[in-house]
Amino acid sequence: MQNTLDKVVGSLNLISQRRLTDLLDKIPGQKDFIIDRDLIKPLEKIVGVIKLRSHGVGNFYKLDKSTVASSASQVVYFIPSNLVTAKYVCDQIKSVIRQNNKKYHYYIILFPKKITAIDQLFEEEGIHGNVTLYGFQWELINLDSNILSLEHEQFFQTTFVESDQSFLPSVAKSIWTLQMLFGKPQITLLQGKLSQQIYLQLEMLFDKLGFPERKDTDIGYFLVVDRDIDFASMLLTPGTYTSLLDEVFGIKSSIVDFQIIGKNVEKENKPKGHQLSSHDEIYSQIKNRHFSDVFRFLSNKAKDLQVEYKRSQNMPLQEMKRYISQELQNITNVKATLAYHISACESIISNLGPKFESLQNVEQNMLEGRNRRENNSYIEDCIAMGLCNKVGALRLSCLQSITQDGMSSDELNNVKNEFLHAFGYKYLTSFHKLERLGLLTEQHSLISSEATAGIIASKVVQVVSLPTNRRSAFYTMAQKLKLFPELQEKYDLKNPKDMSYVFNGAYIPAVCQIANILLKQELSFDELIKIVPNCSLKMNKSIDKPLRTMFIYFVGGFTYAEAAACQLLEKLTGAQIFISGTSVNNGNRLMESCL
Repeated sequence: MQNTLDKVVGSLNLISQRRLTDLLDKIPGQKDFIIDRDLIKPLEKIVGVIKLRSHGVGNFYKLDKSTVASSASQVVYFIPSNLVTAKYVCDQIKSVIRQNNKKYHYYIILFPKKITAIDQLFEEEGIHGNVTLYGFQWELINLDSNILSLEHEQFFQTTFVESDQSFLPSVAKSIWTLQMLFGKPQITLLQGKLSQQIYLQLEMLFDKLGFPERKDTDIGYFLVVDRDIDFASMLLTPGTYTSLLDEVFGIKSSIVDFQIIGKNVEKENKPKGHQLSSHDEIYSQIKNRHFSDVFRFLSNKAKDLQVEYKRSQNMPLQEMKRYISQELQNITNVKATLAYHISACESIISNLGPKFESLQNVEQNMLEGRNRRENNSYIEDCIAMGLCNKVGALRLSCLQSITQDGMSSDELNNVKNEFLHAFGYKYLTSFHKLERLGLLTEQHSLISSEATAGIIASKVVQVVSLPTNRRSAFYTMAQKLKLFPELQEKYDLKNPKDMSYVFNGAYIPAVCQIANILLKQELSFDELIKIVPNCSLKMNKSIDKPLRTMFIYFVGGFTYAEAAACQLLEKLTGAQIFISGTSVNNGNRLMESCL
């Protein structure tokens, strides 16, 4: 069944490729292709240059500040569906029209959909007659084994920060395609307001476009969850190798841009993209390991290569010929990959090493609701002494806020003042955005500070014993879902027995724990719905025992730490879990979307 499901997932790329080439075929003749930089790497995952050339594409250009002097009479722009980029393209087109008498026609392909505002923009700018607009959406892109992403990086900012829900149909459409291929799941769990809306849109798509022909299904559980159910999993510092690569360097469509600096490498060289894939012998064995165990593995691998090299020096002639023809190239590739990952580890340590231990202790205290004053002092010191950048400072502030049901007025004002003084008052609106998201809020006091209320309160205090250790809503839900593991004195991060290892043994990602509860049937459906906020279940049909295949779809993106936790859960339960979402996200990108 594993191979069958993998083949079905692989067919998603073929669907995307066919959809794009059919669109290009609608544009007759030779055309130049200008693509937004943010769309290059995702596009490379689904279609190659040779394929595009076979469908009439001539020259390729990256969209930048300089106006492209295209020799073709037809030009195709491939850009995201946002007004800023569309205005930029509009200005380019107007500039070319002014400078040339030659007649050009422009085809604008908008990802993930055509929107009315952009159509109106081109009309207002007076170039509507020179432009034809198309909408295009690729299907979920297979980034690695059982990891899929829509690679829609604008989605979180547009939907969560700006409260614009115009991209929700794109999510519903991607789920519709999945279920047309796999069959409708036996059990669908919906968590969050956005997920509920997406489900309604999905039902409309089934009515409009059709239902799966197959009556059976390959999916036991299908979870659609809003990202804001568990912001902690984005804000905490992760511990696995891939998640730290993403934190330090950023990973885009499975490609990490990192430059190895060595004796024979000049620093001026631009970083070269490195493809992260489970087909890579080294990466497949370290991607989900805790970082503390990665160096040991790489060191042992380096020793094995040294032994192999010494052995090759004493080979007879015939064996040497066989070695060169059959093994040498593979060993050379392994050696290069090994050097890359060792260098990446050194850079991660250089970036996080000095502050990692203190940061881990503070995050642990925040999760458990301890040492509030010391935690706030640490945040203020980080800002004042430059111990972290603006993104890191906001991450810690938000983690403190969500775990404690907000900050007091004094605490929040201190953080704001320190931050704005250090990084500039241009970021004042960022605090408003974070407040709207519920990430950085003012804690409502149990007793009003107004004078009149203070008099009444003082009388109440005399007769009522107020709770001194009130637990936050975050802590209460975490306790009910058992997100804090019962740790022994020595938690073995190198041989983890539960999913909390992805956060150094401190916290289990909430959605992964919900998946665990469903697979192990630790709670009844009714009990689970009561614990998880804004949660509902849809049963496709009466079943005795659901299939042990699960799809998790994060509306707003998932983290590599959550992906690693799900892959450990696969090993612990024997289930097959596909993790998917609108993009791969992390705490840095979350903060940057509000800056």
